[in-house]
Amino acid sequence: MYIKTTPIKAMHIAFLYTLSDNIPLFSPYIQRYLRDRNMTVTHHLNEELLQHAREDGLTANVAAEIHQAVTEIADTGADMIVCTCSTIGDLAEQTPAVTATVIRVDRPMARAAVAFPQIHVLAALPDTLEPTMALLRSTAKAAGREPKISTAVVPQAWQSYQAGDQRGYAATIARFIRENCQGLSGALLLAQASMAPAAQLVRGRQAGQILTSPELCLRYLASLPMVSAHKEAAHD
Repeated sequence: MYIKTTPIKAMHIAFLYTLSDNIPLFSPYIQRYLRDRNMTVTHHLNEELLQHAREDGLTANVAAEIHQAVTEIADTGADMIVCTCSTIGDLAEQTPAVTATVIRVDRPMARAAVAFPQIHVLAALPDTLEPTMALLRSTAKAAGREPKISTAVVPQAWQSYQAGDQRGYAATIARFIRENCQGLSGALLLAQASMAPAAQLVRGRQAGQILTSPELCLRYLASLPMVSAHKEAAHD
């Protein structure tokens, strides 16, 4: 008996960035978790979205810009869109009338964090704290948990980032962790994707306690049935 099989169309995952340096930051995680999948991965940079969000706040006009950017990416045929910016992630997820699944990069990290009784949030950019806190509160409520959450902004870190000093940026964050967070229990959540390299510089803490969004998001994507199916197809 002959059974005709229809090849599975390559899945298209699109990443939306608001910082150009995050493109090479995500590359090793994409390679590690998605390289054996039958899929197309595209990268889309729009730095004005974060710039306008910082200058004007998350206004209706800024929301409209974000929705337009996400819609334009969806129109390229993307099946899933990952917004790598925590500041605008919530608005990206709220984009109306798109067929693509939109996910903010820090959502899987938030789900991991609320499993801990205490969560310590570090940010380099103050604007990121409120969107991150809102996500943690809603995620904790959905999970039926009530973790204690504290926040801090790492002094001088963002100045290093804006100056193009990536090593200094990571080193400043790592130094703050060593000097202020060594005795803390629970999860230490690095709110911005750009902060992830600092975790590799910190010693004396269990790796599982420091949560970063790029790896947790890519690990989550790789675990999705719709993504796993494309892994199987790639080996058929």
